[in-house]
Amino acid sequence: EMERRGLFRRPISPSLPIASNAMTSNSSIRRQYPVRAANDGVIRIAVLAVITIFVALGIFVKLLPTKVSLISSSRAAKSACLQGKQQIWHGGHPAEDRPGSCWCGGDEYCMCTPSVAIDIVLYSKSETKDGYSVWVVRRKDTEQLATIGGFVNVGETTESAVLREAEEETGIVIPLEQAKSAMKLIGVYSDPRRDNRRHIVSIAYALEFDGTGKPKAGDDAKEAVSVPLDEIGSKYKGDDWYADHLTILLDFKEQRTNAKDGSVIRGGEIYEDVARSTCSSIS
Repeated sequence: EMERRGLFRRPISPSLPIASNAMTSNSSIRRQYPVRAANDGVIRIAVLAVITIFVALGIFVKLLPTKVSLISSSRAAKSACLQGKQQIWHGGHPAEDRPGSCWCGGDEYCMCTPSVAIDIVLYSKSETKDGYSVWVVRRKDTEQLATIGGFVNVGETTESAVLREAEEETGIVIPLEQAKSAMKLIGVYSDPRRDNRRHIVSIAYALEFDGTGKPKAGDDAKEAVSVPLDEIGSKYKGDDWYADHLTILLDFKEQRTNAKDGSVIRGGEIYEDVARSTCSSIS
């Protein structure tokens, strides 16, 4: 009865301290739980940040595919050119082995082909023996006489190049409506020996103008010179001319005068057998 009323207290059991320790341990666990939760939150935020960065980079690349492609292509092309082999061209005059380089694409395919150029025999009527004079230029580098001409641009026809070069080198403008009748094909000159700089295939044209206005040399020539057609090959011959330009002019002279009997004097050409394909006559 005394025990029931609380008047009698049992002695403290030795096991109570153990229970107290267990409660302390549980309290410690409860105190650590919020820390783990906080760490998990930080990890989640970091993962989301990484995913966001990758998504943003993907969108950026998709928005700029052309720029990325150009950068990749240019690097590939540069690498291909650096790995290209040196090419040897046997030509010029005198003909000899001449090392050089050629264009290489990103697929490592190299275009080692001849350059394409045009040569122009610009002529007009005059009070000379043959009735015509030819306008040529004197080169700054070699001091030699040369026909008007230059390289054909990418995407340009040889006919368009003739009109462009005539205007650039002499200031003579041939209207498009007159070009068809004023321009005549002389021939194709493809001999690897014809030019010392490289293998150049030239398509030569005769271009007649009405004589209005005097041709003036462009920036890449020393002067424009009028040469009587009958003096080409006689007074003006040999080393007076650059490359095979004397051959081109003598071919034009034969075609213009319809000289099939060998009456046109030929001499001083770089080679007597310059490889070419020419037209029969120019009216």
